[in-house]
Amino acid sequence: MILDANQILGHVNRKTLKRFGMDPGSLKHYHEHEFDPKHLLNTYVLPETDKTLHEEIILFPMKTLQSLLSSGKIAGKTLIDFSSGPNVSHLLTICDYFSDIIVLEPNDLCMREMEKWRKGEEESFDWSHLSEHFPELKGDRKKWMEKEETLRRKINNMMICDLSKDESLPLLKADCLMSLYLIGHTSKDKEAYRKIIKKLSSFLNVGGHLLLVGAFNAKHFFIGEDKYHSLIMDEEFFRKALEDGGFIIENLEKLDSKVTSDLAKYDQLFLASAKKVKEV
Repeated sequence: MILDANQILGHVNRKTLKRFGMDPGSLKHYHEHEFDPKHLLNTYVLPETDKTLHEEIILFPMKTLQSLLSSGKIAGKTLIDFSSGPNVSHLLTICDYFSDIIVLEPNDLCMREMEKWRKGEEESFDWSHLSEHFPELKGDRKKWMEKEETLRRKINNMMICDLSKDESLPLLKADCLMSLYLIGHTSKDKEAYRKIIKKLSSFLNVGGHLLLVGAFNAKHFFIGEDKYHSLIMDEEFFRKALEDGGFIIENLEKLDSKVTSDLAKYDQLFLASAKKVKEV
């Protein structure tokens, strides 16, 4: 076979990229590569970027959480949050049910961005557009500001934590642990996912709840121009991973994806509520 000049150049370029660990077919990883957290927020939190994506990624967890929490079955003193990005949408939804909140985050830049919001700095991300999705706060700017201040007061600790590594954390067991997308983003394979589920289980009291938001058959997601890894898994694997972690799934809500852009690829989103029934 005879290659023309463009094919030869492309072959050489691919070899060069691979030599320096930059295979064009490879994906970046949330917990290992730097990115601008504002790109992440602007892409997925603002409806102006992609309304359907915003409705699925942000509003589906919020609305499902609101319905779940109204049952009164999930509450307590301490909540641990282990979620992707400097995102507070889910915490604003759940914070009234807990008095102490601990935030774990593997990405240093996202932690800094979260700290800006916690301190109320002017350049921090504006979340007020979400107020319309809280019926009791809709149209009342003062009440929304009070809601954010309540959450700020309840966040009593923020820690850099990469659960993909063998790290020990000085944490007392909590009543609830919430994770929004992050386990799928930081697990390079299914075995890594199982290990993180077991670590999260170790942070919970028996009888406590694990609230997980994730995606089935996710392919990737974009931050800016960079494509990032998401773990490809199905519901059968997910259920077994939670069972092996000492949990029983009490509720599993699913949403088929209608996103048409390439910003994030997945078949379904889910929100699972699982009760820890034993130590593992």
